[in-house]
Amino acid sequence: MKFAVALPQSNRVGDTAAIRDVAQAAEELGFWAVSMQDHIVFDGVWLGCGAEDDEGRNDRRTVFEQLTTFGYVAGITSTIRLLTSVMLLPVRETILAAKQIATLDQLSGGRMLLGIGVGLSGTDRDPQVLKTLSRNATVEMAALGVDVTKRGRLADEQLAALRRIWTDDSASYDGKLVRFKEIEVFPKPAQAGGPPILIAGNSPAALRRTPRGGYWWLPNHATPDEVAGGLAALAESGHRPPECVLDLFWRMDNTTAAARAACRGTLENAFGDHLPVRNLVGTPDEIAARCREYRDAGVSMIEMKPVFRSVKELIEMMETLMTEVAPTV
Repeated sequence: MKFAVALPQSNRVGDTAAIRDVAQAAEELGFWAVSMQDHIVFDGVWLGCGAEDDEGRNDRRTVFEQLTTFGYVAGITSTIRLLTSVMLLPVRETILAAKQIATLDQLSGGRMLLGIGVGLSGTDRDPQVLKTLSRNATVEMAALGVDVTKRGRLADEQLAALRRIWTDDSASYDGKLVRFKEIEVFPKPAQAGGPPILIAGNSPAALRRTPRGGYWWLPNHATPDEVAGGLAALAESGHRPPECVLDLFWRMDNTTAAARAACRGTLENAFGDHLPVRNLVGTPDEIAARCREYRDAGVSMIEMKPVFRSVKELIEMMETLMTEVAPTV
């Protein structure tokens, strides 16, 4: 089992020193990757960093831009991988995104991992546990000129177009939503053909999209049974993802009650009784047991968005994970 940890890029705890300290600690401790999420416009609520009562001093609406920040992280680390989890691909212009990702892959020495998602729809089709985020999704999509009804089709064309740009000396693509002809975009990524692509989501659409390009799968807040079921569905379609990377929230304490208490507020309100079922919340022994359940279900890496009050507390959690939990998984 490999582990990734999300960098403190948002909320009150998001600042340059925090990003630097956590990235370098993750590399020293042996994490496989650090990750960042992707919001251009503040989504109004939880952004995956800190806690309701964290000690950060920044504006709660802070969201460091993903690719720009990874350029900084690439320069202060040397081996740890850089995972977008996730990039909202439909809100980004395709050719510019291809150029930025290829440049980052070169600057980092081939350490980029591209997790992509299409974002929430802002309708009742979104997961009930994400209803607050769902209401705000339409604001971001509208501000950036994305038709939510076409975002899945747009992402499919973008994925195909990215591969053309990354592999062809003179690239062309003629889709319904993405079009360009005989463009020369260099440098190409350090990884031949571009970084590994992970398709985020547990929906039927995500499970259909994953096999099309032989992509990795990035389920989020799924139970072990749901992961196993998704992997079985992919196997039936003839695809076994090279990696299954699970994305969830993570809080570890000496007692279960303390871990749950740290999640009070937005997270607990969103998940309710599903909080410990769809995330890692508990003692080191409880989290180790849960990780083994996920391993047995087919998860090869867990990407954790930590709940923490201070960077010092987060790094202590990371140390405990890698010294007490990881060796048992």
